[in-house]
Amino acid sequence: MRLIIEMKKEEELTLIKRIIDGEESLFNRFVIEYSPRVLSVVRGVLNNREDAEEIAQDVFVKAYFSLKSFRGDCSFSTWLYRIAYNMAISKIRQKKSSFIQIDNLPIPDDRISASEKVSEQEDLQKQLNILLEELLPSDRFMILSFYMHQKSIAEIAEITGMSESNVKVRLHRIKKRMGLILKGKMEVSYG
Repeated sequence: MRLIIEMKKEEELTLIKRIIDGEESLFNRFVIEYSPRVLSVVRGVLNNREDAEEIAQDVFVKAYFSLKSFRGDCSFSTWLYRIAYNMAISKIRQKKSSFIQIDNLPIPDDRISASEKVSEQEDLQKQLNILLEELLPSDRFMILSFYMHQKSIAEIAEITGMSESNVKVRLHRIKKRMGLILKGKMEVSYG
């Protein structure tokens, strides 16, 4: 597993200046350094590997042609992740995607074997993925960023362009909505 250590801001600014001044091939360092995280941001919104890979490539193209507009107010990575997030949200708007219905949740039973427990855990993971698909793409991105990718409230705020207090409120509301969706599905299932 590769440990990603983001470049220092001074190094980023120097590299950007050199790229703008004609050393275009240096942009490949940004692509190599940030591709996994950009793909993760886009997948967090789109929840579709093929679309995410396509958009992630487009993110770097857009970033390359927009380098002159990078002001350095934030780190290059945050600027890049914001582009990724916005492009993924735009893709969702274009698609007007439909959501998949949640299947019935399994009833827990203490008398099941170890292999059945593994199967049940896999089923629960599938159910969680389906539950995440019921969320708005921006909400799914925020939940996955905070809980799965361990991004701070401040990082999510920078990427989404929201204030930190708005991010906190949205995360709280999203968790509450997920609970209501799950409760509703269980009531339907167990009626």
